[in-house]
Amino acid sequence: MSVDATPIRVTSQGLNDSLTESIPLISNHSPIDLFLVSHADLPLSEPLDQIIESLQTGDHEPSIIICPDRHHDGTNVLGIPASLIGGWKFQYGQGSFAQHLQQAKATGLPIRVIEDPQLGLDLDTADDLRHLDLIDILPTLIPDWTNP
Repeated sequence: MSVDATPIRVTSQGLNDSLTESIPLISNHSPIDLFLVSHADLPLSEPLDQIIESLQTGDHEPSIIICPDRHHDGTNVLGIPASLIGGWKFQYGQGSFAQHLQQAKATGLPIRVIEDPQLGLDLDTADDLRHLDLIDILPTLIPDWTNP
């Protein structure tokens, strides 16, 4: 699936502040119903295509989408309806899944927690690089890869 993307330049430092700064810039560029934040350290991100496709088909009640990492500590994918984004506080870092989930519950909107083994696998630690699902794929992603 091809998704049209436009780079947005921000001056903030850190993920949370950069996301907060970029949201109004994105909103001014084009109308958005849902902001879907997905990180570049998801080597097995194919299930995102299915999530995006399901959002594009049919009428959906606004909901918050949260995909935790495999340890249920971090938030690997986060979808926030545009109606909430001005008051949303991004809380990436240790414990972000619980913090984002708590914040989502406070909105009263439906929450879709998507527990997917592929989206749950991110590359945060050396242990992640040794995950069995990545042994064959890392050399194709990183040409000079040698297993640690």
